Amino acid sequence: MMVCAVVSARISPNFIEKIHSVRLIPHEARALDFNVVANFISRACTCLPGTIVAESGDLYNLEIWRVKSILGRDFKYPETIAERTAIEMAHHTSVAGRRLIIDAREDDTDE
Repeated sequence: MMVCAVVSARISPNFIEKIHSVRLIPHEARALDFNVVANFISRACTCLPGTIVAESGDLYNLEIWRVKSILGRDFKYPETIAERTAIEMAHHTSVAGRRLIIDAREDDTDE
């Protein structure tokens, strides 16, 4: 079980100015590869404006121009404190969301 968390925000170089929305998208896959991750990110960011910012490891350390061409969106790796803070927020949200989903499934099997 994977959970993608997307934080749509307006940021300045040092601060998150405003959070527009937070989205959690669950996904189950038997195998994990770049195509699965790219499709997952694309689906999670559908209808959200702006630049996608993600850790380089999340996208197999590909060059930015390749990620942009695959996602069909403006993309960058984090450069500012605010971008790193937004990614950290999304990471904590996805971990918490995944735990809630897994705990709910375990509760359903106990009955």
